[in-house]
Amino acid sequence: MTLAEIQEVRRVRSERMTLDNEFYCRPRRRRLTIERCLEDYLDANAFDDKRSACYHCPQGCTNRNEFAK
Repeated sequence: MTLAEIQEVRRVRSERMTLDNEFYCRPRRRRLTIERCLEDYLDANAFDDKRSACYHCPQGCTNRNEFAK
């Protein structure tokens, strides 16, 4: 592996989303961890909890897709 390839691998790994990452949740108006967001998003959609701010949340959907990569 060349130095350029090693640097590319390190860059990609540093950009990866982890469960401890925090972000500002617009529907809830507070900072959440990715773990909490995914839990609430999946629960709200699995149980059709339409009163939840996480039900069909576009930010939760984006977080789920990015985490799955």
